[in-house]
Amino acid sequence: MRGLLPAPGPLRPLALATLLSRVGNGLLMTVSVLYFTRIVGLSIAQVGLGLTVAGLFGLLSAVPMGHLADRRGPRTLFVILSLMLCGVSLLYLLVDTFWQFLIVSIVLTAFDRGAGAVRGALIAAITQGAGRVAARAYLRAVTNIGIMAGAGIGAFALHFDTSTAYRLMFVLDAVLSAIAAFVVLAVPAVAPLERSDDGPVWVALRDRGYLAVAALNAAMSIHYAIFDVAIPLWVVDHTEAPRWMVALTLIINTVVVALFQVRSSRGISDLTTAARATRTAGLLLLASMVLFAGASWGNAAVAVGLLALGALVQVAGELLQSSGSFLLSFELAAEHAQGQYQGVWNTSMSISTMVAPTILALLPLGLGVPGWIILGVWFAAAGLLFVPVVRWAGARRTAQLVM
Repeated sequence: MRGLLPAPGPLRPLALATLLSRVGNGLLMTVSVLYFTRIVGLSIAQVGLGLTVAGLFGLLSAVPMGHLADRRGPRTLFVILSLMLCGVSLLYLLVDTFWQFLIVSIVLTAFDRGAGAVRGALIAAITQGAGRVAARAYLRAVTNIGIMAGAGIGAFALHFDTSTAYRLMFVLDAVLSAIAAFVVLAVPAVAPLERSDDGPVWVALRDRGYLAVAALNAAMSIHYAIFDVAIPLWVVDHTEAPRWMVALTLIINTVVVALFQVRSSRGISDLTTAARATRTAGLLLLASMVLFAGASWGNAAVAVGLLALGALVQVAGELLQSSGSFLLSFELAAEHAQGQYQGVWNTSMSISTMVAPTILALLPLGLGVPGWIILGVWFAAAGLLFVPVVRWAGARRTAQLVM
């Protein structure tokens, strides 16, 4: 089992909890939209609107919850939020109108975004330095494995296509998430962080260097939605590739992340290596966008080859970019306010997730090949900016520590 498990310590129970909860996430990712449309009777437009509004409200919870984690300690707060998420998610089984769906989605998303920030604070508390990058990389690999397993289980509900089968998936998600929450109690308790009384409360929102790096990271993170939003329609409507290539590109991405995320993080140990890795990631993402665009010009065999190669190049860039972001999110943050800073980082990622579908619809799906190229240049430009911006943010952080 050596190499498959993290070193003995607090990361092991957190990894097990992550695996259990992500299996539950995979279940709901597979069945939730069909449940709300086929069983509850909502329209696709209503589901989309409800999730978008919930996402907007969710932006308001990460920073305050992260701040609360700093002041009260992240472990117990994370357990409480996780259990609250379990209870609220079961309320979906009682929903039969759009307004009920909207209210439950808003509350659930607020708790979820807050729990994400608190989880980041917990990781920061139980790890140090480069170990934080390795921990986040390991947990991301575990996340992909859990989601794949959950999607496989959720496929059974899709096969039976009954109200009972779909509802069972929601119950199973809640059970797994509740078990995961209690597993986190095996992580040693974390003391609240000390804070001087003579400074501003919302330090993360005043840190221009951190905000700039978070914004750049959010701009580059749009690539995470490519396989969910752009590739399916691009393959079906603009290439000669068979439809199964949609699934194959997603499988390539998921499997490679699960196998190589930890390994890709090993050379990232400081701000300089993180910034350089992200710069390389931007160039790799540019190359992958060119390959995806080229898939529209050839026959089925050429399209399959270019799409598969594009997926491999894209995931190589994703591995480097995510590993760099793990270090930057922690090392540029003030140690006495890690939860608050992780809340800012999570909020920037949430904004990226919200705007990504629109950008992908306007560029590659709206403009075709030129749109793919523009998107690739966007990624490359963001990557190139990381080195000077991170250097500036790091200098600001050092100056603040000296003062």
